[in-house]
Order: sequence, then structure tokens, then C-alpha cells
Amino acid sequence: MRKLFLLPLLAVLTGCAGLPGAEPEEVQENEPQPVVIIDDSDDFCLVSPDQITFAHQCDFLYWAGVWVNAEKTSWPERKKTIMQLGDSVPDTLTKILLSLPVDTPYQDRLRAQHWLSSVKPKLQENVAPLVETMVIAPNSEMLELESALVVLNKVNAEQAQDTQALKEELEAQRKKLEELLEVEATLMDKNRGNQQ
Repeated sequence: MRKLFLLPLLAVLTGCAGLPGAEPEEVQENEPQPVVIIDDSDDFCLVSPDQITFAHQCDFLYWAGVWVNAEKTSWPERKKTIMQLGDSVPDTLTKILLSLPVDTPYQDRLRAQHWLSSVKPKLQENVAPLVETMVIAPNSEMLELESALVVLNKVNAEQAQDTQALKEELEAQRKKLEELLEVEATLMDKNRGNQQ
């Protein structure tokens, strides 16, 4: 009976801890802190304007738009665009973003990873963590998965060939066995005929 009385009291007391006047929980020291990518300025430059200047260099929304549009465009169209672009930093950034969608073939995705490696040292220090998290890590993981898939497909193809060879060998053994059984049946029939 006392337990029934204590349960509602306990529920009320624990519910009070969530009220606005309650003390906030202390942040644990081991909890990861957010990385500040954009400082207090309004500029978000991919490459420092001191090194090089190009159109949309500090326009994050422009580059996000290129990425979003790439997702909506078929691979053959994107490939055509990539072939027309040069080796400048903005062209290379565009080629990388055009190569990020999932339908990009493995070799082209791998090429984009190399382009990214060539451009990465030119990126601003505060942009590097964002590029690592949003572009490099997912793309590397997809490349690894696709490589593993290729290996598995090769193993499966070899196993299918082995299975086919075993089936053919089994069929040949079955035919030999049937022939032997026919010879044995013929010999048994001759023996019966001779005995009569």
C-alpha cells in the first residue's frame, strides 16, 4: 500500500526537475564540442582571396546549389559538362561537385577523389573540416563499398563457374554410371540366356 502512495509522489518530484526553473545539467567534459567553421565575418571563402580570386569564391550558397543541381542531373549530362571544364580551382571544384551524386561510376568518383586531393591544400583552414565531413569521408566510404562489391561480384562469378564445372562433372559421372549399369544389365541378360 505504501508503494502505491510513493509512486505518484515520486512521479511528481521527478517531473519537477524538468520545469523551467530547474537547474540546467552541467555539460560533461567528454562531450564533443561543435567545430566553428564560419567565423564572425559574413564571408565563407573556399579559398583565401589572398591566394587566388574567382567568381563565387565566397558564396557558399552558390556551391551548395551546384551540388544540389548535380543530384538532379543525369550522369551523362554531368560527364559532358565535366569534359568541358578546365583545371582551374573553380572548374575543379565544379567537377568534384558534379561527380558526387550516387549514380557516378566508380572510376569517375575515384578521379573526383584525386581532384579533391589536389584542391584540398588550397582550401581555407576553416573550410577543411566541412569538406572532410561532407565530401571526402562519404565519398571514400562509397569507393570502399564499391570496391568491396566488385570483389564480391568477382568471387561470386568464380564460384558460379566452379559450380557449373562441378555440375558438368557430375553430369559426366552420371552418364558413365548409366553406361556401366547398361553394360551390367546386358551382361546379366547374357548370363541368364546362357544359363537357360
